[in-house]
Amino acid sequence: MIAVAMMLDAYGSLVLGLVLVALGADSFVKGASGLAQARGVGGFAAGLAMVAVGASTPELAIAAAAILRGHDALAVGTVVGSGIANLGLIIGVSALVKPLATGFRLLQVALAMLALAVLGLIAMGMDGAIGAVDGSLLLLGVVAFGWLVQRGAARESEAVRKELAYAANTQSDRLRNVLRIVIGIALLGYGAWRSAGAAVEIAAHFRMSEVWIGLTLLAIGAALPELASAVVAAARGHGNVVVGSAVSASLVNLLLVFGLLALWRPIALPASMLKLELPALLAFALAFHPMLRGETVVSRRQGLVLVLAFGGWIAWLLWPRL
Repeated sequence: MIAVAMMLDAYGSLVLGLVLVALGADSFVKGASGLAQARGVGGFAAGLAMVAVGASTPELAIAAAAILRGHDALAVGTVVGSGIANLGLIIGVSALVKPLATGFRLLQVALAMLALAVLGLIAMGMDGAIGAVDGSLLLLGVVAFGWLVQRGAARESEAVRKELAYAANTQSDRLRNVLRIVIGIALLGYGAWRSAGAAVEIAAHFRMSEVWIGLTLLAIGAALPELASAVVAAARGHGNVVVGSAVSASLVNLLLVFGLLALWRPIALPASMLKLELPALLAFALAFHPMLRGETVVSRRQGLVLVLAFGGWIAWLLWPRL
C-alpha cells in the first residue's frame, strides 16, 4: 500500500509539475512579447521571436531541471522525444483539424538545420561522447539560426507578417507584463523541478531507463498543452504558427540542451540514441522535405500519416514494457 501511495504521489507530482510548466511558459512568453511590444518592437518581430524560440520554453525548463538534478539522460530523452512529438503528434493532429497552409521562409531554414543538427549529433556521438568542442559547435548553430531568422524576416510575405502579429497580440501594459514574466519564471522553475523529480522516481520504481521516461512521459506530457494551442491555431488557419513553432522548438531544444550540457561535462550517448531515437527524429524531419521544394500545405492525409507514424513510434517504445 505504501508503494502504491508513493507512486500515486509521484504521478500526481508529475501532472502538477507539467501543468505548472505549461502555465509558466504561457505567462513568460506572453509577458516577454507584451513587454517587447511596449518598448516599440513590432507585432511581427514579437511573433517571429515567439515562434522561433518561445515554443521551446517548456522543454528547455524541464531539461534544465533534469540536468541540475544530475540526470542528464532524462534531459536528453526529453529533448529528443519532444522533437518527435512536435513533428509527429502536434503537426499531425493539427493538420487533421485543418490543412496547414504555410508560406513561412523560416521553415526552410529550420528544417534543413534540424536535419543537419541530428546528423551532426550522430556523428559527434560515434566516438563515445559529445565533448566541449562539439557543444561549442552546437551553440554556434543556435547563433546561426537566430542570424538566419533575422536575415530572412524582411522577405516574409505580408500574410505571414499579419499571422505572426496576430499570434503575438497581447496586453502591452509594462507592469502587467513584468509580473507575467516573474510569475512565469517561478512557475516554470518549480513545475520543471517537480516534474523532473517525479519522473526520476517513476523510472527508479519501475526500473526503467531515464532516457525512456524522457522520450515518453515527459515529452508527451510537455507536448499536450502545446497540442491544444496548436489545434486552436490550426482551426483559425494559422498554419505558419503551428508548423513554425513545432519545427523551431525541436531545433532550438536540440542545439541548446546538447550544446550547454556538452560544455558543462561530456555526454556519453546511449547506443540506442545513435541507432534508434536520433534516426527516428531525422526520419520525422525528412518527412517534411517537400517544404524545402516549395510545397506549402500539410494536408489531412499527410497529417494522418504523421499521427500514425507517431503512434507506431510510441508502440515500438512501449512494446518491450507490455
